[in-house]
Amino acid sequence: MQLQAIIRYLNDADIAVEVQGDSEIEICQVSSLANACEGNISFLSDKKRINELETTRASVVIVQRTYAEKCKHTCLIVDNPYYVYAKVAQLLNPQPQYAPNIHASASVDSTATIGDDVSIQANVVIEGEVIIGDSTVIMAGAYIGKGVRIGKGCRIAPNVVIMDECQIGCDTTIEAGAIIGGDGFGWANHNGEWIKIPQIGRVIIGDRVSIGNNTTIDRGAIEDTVIGDNCIIDNLVQIGHNVQIGKGSAIAGQAGLAGSTIIGQYCTIAGQAGFAGHISITDGTHIMAKAGVTHSLNEPGAYAGFPAVPAADWQKNSVRSRQLDKMAQKIKSLEKELQLLKDEQKN
Repeated sequence: MQLQAIIRYLNDADIAVEVQGDSEIEICQVSSLANACEGNISFLSDKKRINELETTRASVVIVQRTYAEKCKHTCLIVDNPYYVYAKVAQLLNPQPQYAPNIHASASVDSTATIGDDVSIQANVVIEGEVIIGDSTVIMAGAYIGKGVRIGKGCRIAPNVVIMDECQIGCDTTIEAGAIIGGDGFGWANHNGEWIKIPQIGRVIIGDRVSIGNNTTIDRGAIEDTVIGDNCIIDNLVQIGHNVQIGKGSAIAGQAGLAGSTIIGQYCTIAGQAGFAGHISITDGTHIMAKAGVTHSLNEPGAYAGFPAVPAADWQKNSVRSRQLDKMAQKIKSLEKELQLLKDEQKN
């Protein structure tokens, strides 16, 4: 499409855009600066890539005003290039549209309520008393348990499992292989024998949530497991029973949250971070990769290490730990010198 059409689309989304160059250029796809060719639109959000801005073959580049003068091509001047790039990428690469239909191989209980314009694909199983909102897509092989509620405009990818009584908000995406509402890890030990504790809570997921491939969110043991609105959860994340995640939080791959962890609003959790159970994390906290959070964090900020401490402290300790061998050798040398001094005093 012409760049003019892209600009109109951005303006309709209340994004201020200033054009520097030719607004009638034809754009066919987004691309990185380094690999762009004619007809591509790219972006600069990292000043470390400023050299690529000068050599890119992209027809259009999305930049902040600071870097507009360095751009030899047409550019769109915006406040947040990465965000605008994401909007443009959505425009040029829309989600596939599925015709409203219930596939002949799908098993839909007669007591289920199916909204308008819903697509239910091959080999889907929908149990009794399920309610599915308008314009939702249930893709091949998904299982929807008894009494589940799914809002409008959701996309449930292939082989997703949503167990009994769970609730999914509107415009939420659950990617392939995710399991929502499986039993939490609840056991009691008696004389060396593990006794299963029935998990009678649900999973409640808000609106506009994204849940990645093969992620598991366990149902509550007694109360519900709750995921707030606008959360994004990566692939292969484990969320235990009774966990609560505040709105707008983001969790990267292979993170694990033990039961009854409470994550505040607008927190970010990097890959492979782990959380002990029954702790709370305040709003606006960032947990760095591989951190082990063993206690509640009541002050916002960045945390790292095991056990997790403020990131600045962890960085200092990390630098010092690399000097441990030199420090040990120095201490040995000082001990020898001290012993010599003591021996001289005795003599």
